[in-house]
Amino acid sequence: MQPEEFLDELKQLIARRSSANHLVDTLAFVNEVAERLAEDPVFGEFELAEYQGTGSRSRKLKIHGFTGIDESDGAIGIVIGKWEDIAEPQILGAALVDQLSTLVENYVREAIENSLHKQIAEVNPAYELALRLHTESHRISRIRLHIFSNLSLSNRFREELRDEISGIPVERHIWDLNRLAALYESGREREAVRIELDTVGGMVIPCLEAARSGDICSYLCVVRGDQLADMFERYGSRLLEGNVRSFLGMKGGINKGIRSTIQDEPGLFFAYNNGIAATASDVTVESRNGQLVITGLTDLQIVNGGQTTASILSARKRDRLSLEGVSVPMKLTRVLPDKAQELIPCIAEFANTQNKVAAADFFANHPFHRKMEEISRRLLTPARAGQRIQSKWFYERARGQYQNGKLYLEKSKKIIFESEFPANQLISKTDLAKCIHTWDEKPHWVSLGAQKNFAKFAGGFSSGSTDISEAEHWERLSPRYGESYFRFIVAMCLIWKKMEGIVDSARGSWYQGGYRINIVTYTIAKLLHDIRKAGEEADLDSIWNSQDVGATVATRLEQIAPLVQDALLSPPAGAKNIGEWCKRLECWDVITALQIPYEGDLRGIAISKDIYQEQKAQGWKQGQVDDGIDLQSKLLQLAKSGYWATLHTWSRNSLKFSPMDRSLVLKASTLQGFVKIVQHKDWKRLAAIKETAENDGFRHEVS
Repeated sequence: MQPEEFLDELKQLIARRSSANHLVDTLAFVNEVAERLAEDPVFGEFELAEYQGTGSRSRKLKIHGFTGIDESDGAIGIVIGKWEDIAEPQILGAALVDQLSTLVENYVREAIENSLHKQIAEVNPAYELALRLHTESHRISRIRLHIFSNLSLSNRFREELRDEISGIPVERHIWDLNRLAALYESGREREAVRIELDTVGGMVIPCLEAARSGDICSYLCVVRGDQLADMFERYGSRLLEGNVRSFLGMKGGINKGIRSTIQDEPGLFFAYNNGIAATASDVTVESRNGQLVITGLTDLQIVNGGQTTASILSARKRDRLSLEGVSVPMKLTRVLPDKAQELIPCIAEFANTQNKVAAADFFANHPFHRKMEEISRRLLTPARAGQRIQSKWFYERARGQYQNGKLYLEKSKKIIFESEFPANQLISKTDLAKCIHTWDEKPHWVSLGAQKNFAKFAGGFSSGSTDISEAEHWERLSPRYGESYFRFIVAMCLIWKKMEGIVDSARGSWYQGGYRINIVTYTIAKLLHDIRKAGEEADLDSIWNSQDVGATVATRLEQIAPLVQDALLSPPAGAKNIGEWCKRLECWDVITALQIPYEGDLRGIAISKDIYQEQKAQGWKQGQVDDGIDLQSKLLQLAKSGYWATLHTWSRNSLKFSPMDRSLVLKASTLQGFVKIVQHKDWKRLAAIKETAENDGFRHEVS
């Protein structure tokens, strides 16, 4: 795609977001890019925070948002945007880059050194950032300055190191039109880091090739402690596999055992520590003096051992301990980019023993995701009067799927795509988690931020037992998550979107700005709580059928929202700030206790609990039927491909299959025989035989 085409596509995205969210174009642009970067470890959880002012010595200050202190590497991110209404790409010059950088750096300096928070209204999230910079600067290891712009960075631009602010290093990330185009077109959730080891720590890494299978290659390595610390200090949480990072919860601390070993017995660190497991999309290996060494790494991701890595850096930086003599064992696996989404979660799951992380935590390819994606691509919305075309809701299993799905389509096909999947009918996996936890009356979880809230949601899919595998656990859960569940999610998304619109349209009246997501989740949860308190349940089926929340629901949300905002903006004595107050269960207790003077009763938007339970039971039964049909269909496709016939021949030399197993496989090897397999237990047995055979090395190549 040419820059002109991407600029036009971006303008349309921003225009839609600006209109829907009642935002000026610059803030809509900042929000759009921040959402795309949300799962990039170098970025993180974003909070919109518009502020412009003047500091000491008449210094100009300006920001558009921030990301909180990264618990894994102590970095904090601050964003400023530059949006221009242009028809053709234009140059982003060095002078403008430096001007934007200075505005943010002045804000940071004023916050740390001159108590800027005292000049900002507490309802503005910029107050929370300024207060955090002032009171927690000792926790901050670096400041990441992000510049978003739809201008194109000049080819003559040369990045230079920025001066430290109060002893804190500053690193600058410029997201110009070209870089954004690459981000959107690739669909990647983060940018790959290339590390030339001769320049990081000054040493290559000795290694042995341990295993090779096709394009996958694993190495056993020994990394010097100071080199590992150098890499983590330079690249930070970009080196931590995203989901591992979410579950470490390191709080910037240092493992006491690691610290004492570094201090007292550094030479035994290798013997005592389990080491780290890592992946890379490319590994450059050379032979030097008869020894294999790694000289370069692309997209290095530590999937186990993040605690070890952070603690080693902390020992050197905070405790000023020498890392002389400290060496760390590392298992490194080269995984090509096209296999990364499939294999890295598996490597992470099985490698992670020190911080137990269940399979569901590495959620990108969990069957739940794939099932929601599959349902969304076929389930039509109910037909409505006056509409000839029935649309669908698009479930985005991976960030950027929707945009990338239509990016390279011809104009006519793009129109068809957008009529089938309208832009306002998009559900991301973090959207889904927000809706579920709001339904479950856990708005304090939603207030933790999209990624942490999603982590809690993902954790609910773990078996939590060594007696049952994750696959078996999912098989038991799967019938719950069929079409009825997806319709329920869509209905909750419709309520969420309506509530966002209510808040956005209230700018200039009761809405004071900031904390939008907190107001949205707490308001919806409060309405659901009051319906249940009355002994009933929200009627989501009606919302799905009409694809609209209706005037009654909207009116009640409008009644609740201002009262919720007042409670959220009035944290009790001792609460750090509004953002932290919203994350506490005590906050939800305050909201549930609010007495809302509803006009009329709640029954106009509710159904009895008996009807609701009956709907759930019917959904589960239909889910069982659908799962059975889906399994049978997949097994039939294997029969058509000759899979079972090949497996039957292969199984003659295996002791793992009983005569009954081989008889069932033989029956499935012809279409005439397969259609005679009618019992669900036999389909499940075939699936189990397939898994056992493939784990034992069986492969079927389709010609």
